[in-house]
Amino acid sequence: MTSYAILTGDLVRSSAIDTSRYPALLQALQQCLQQFCPPGIAPPVLFRGDGFQLATLPAQAFIAALQTRLTLLSLRSDARIAIAVAPAEQLRADLNQSTGQAFTLSGQLLDRLQEQYWDWLDPQQPLTTAEQLLLQLVSVQLQQLTARQAAVLLAYLQQQRPAHQQLATAFQTSRVNITHLLNQAQYGLISQVVDYFTERYAGHHGATIND
Repeated sequence: MTSYAILTGDLVRSSAIDTSRYPALLQALQQCLQQFCPPGIAPPVLFRGDGFQLATLPAQAFIAALQTRLTLLSLRSDARIAIAVAPAEQLRADLNQSTGQAFTLSGQLLDRLQEQYWDWLDPQQPLTTAEQLLLQLVSVQLQQLTARQAAVLLAYLQQQRPAHQQLATAFQTSRVNITHLLNQAQYGLISQVVDYFTERYAGHHGATIND
């Protein structure tokens, strides 16, 4: 049976977000999530004003969660995200009508999140203690980023790790400044973690959704 990664999340302290910022915030969130929706998989959904859900391939789960948080952090917000990798027996064209173990586990995991900003559950290939610690250490690093650092790190990852000068041109600043911002964001280590979780699920492929 095919396994998928279901990311279920909500905005942190959404009631404190100024209403004038909400449209741009949700648009950026939707665009980010859409990047990780492979062909044949139901598009991501936003619900209850501050909640969202994405179905993607297991190999894309970490980078999807990471870029989602970086997108929000660059806009001075953040999210709690529950990642579950498991079968999704009824993955339909509308995620709101989809069912399966992956959806159930992701929703339950989000309900249990308290101090942590994200967590990961995979009954078939459980994360080791070291992997769980790695996940939370990255989360702590993300919480320390400024909006500018988050934006630069996000662009670095989205553009497949371009030369620093290319980012400097895009951000209209110097290469030295971009390198400084990336170093502060620990971009080298975070990139290695991205590669690690991608390789962890190498060979997992999704299937066509049901009508």
